[in-house]
Amino acid sequence: MADKKNIAICIPSGRFVDFSFFKSFAQNIGNLMLTYNTAVFTVASPMIFENRNELMRRTFKFEETNPGFLFDYILWLDNDIVFNFKQIQKLISHLDSGKDFVSGVYFNPLDDGIRPVAYYANGERYKWLEESELNGFIEVDAVGFGFCAFKMDIARRAFEKFKPRPFDLRPLDDGSLVTEDQVFCERAKELGYKIFLDSELIVKHAKGYLPR
Repeated sequence: MADKKNIAICIPSGRFVDFSFFKSFAQNIGNLMLTYNTAVFTVASPMIFENRNELMRRTFKFEETNPGFLFDYILWLDNDIVFNFKQIQKLISHLDSGKDFVSGVYFNPLDDGIRPVAYYANGERYKWLEESELNGFIEVDAVGFGFCAFKMDIARRAFEKFKPRPFDLRPLDDGSLVTEDQVFCERAKELGYKIFLDSELIVKHAKGYLPR
């Protein structure tokens, strides 16, 4: 039997957790623990980008306080995502096969419809993918962090170069912001990593956002 991978599961949160997420987590944490060496981290704060930075710091602290133990991968779950164990297995299998950074697909409502939370660079901004662009396993410029995983080396290198905030906001001239997940993806790409989207791996927002 192959050695178990060591996985940090990071769940940023606000004050409330949707029961649909909690049910998913409770029903699947057993299989996760049997299949991988897992440690779960969570932080509650209204500032999501600071949540993500603090979670990353806590994974490093866990390694420091457990000499000889290092995480292989870091898995990010938002507390409004509904998922199952096979979906996480598939996400992790992409990393096992050599990919650096992979996201599943989930959808957010916009003024003109529902879009997958993944992006292509468009100058200093990002363009949402269209549902019609979801075609197999594709390289993208940025993803949301609701259901994604990447090699822990990305976290280590990003934190070393961009500490204390590898997740950060970037203001634009018109007053809008490039979000913390997009900024982190920019920095991962700057470090030489590629970001992929598995368009067949679709998870659900607890509020039920799905395409037609």
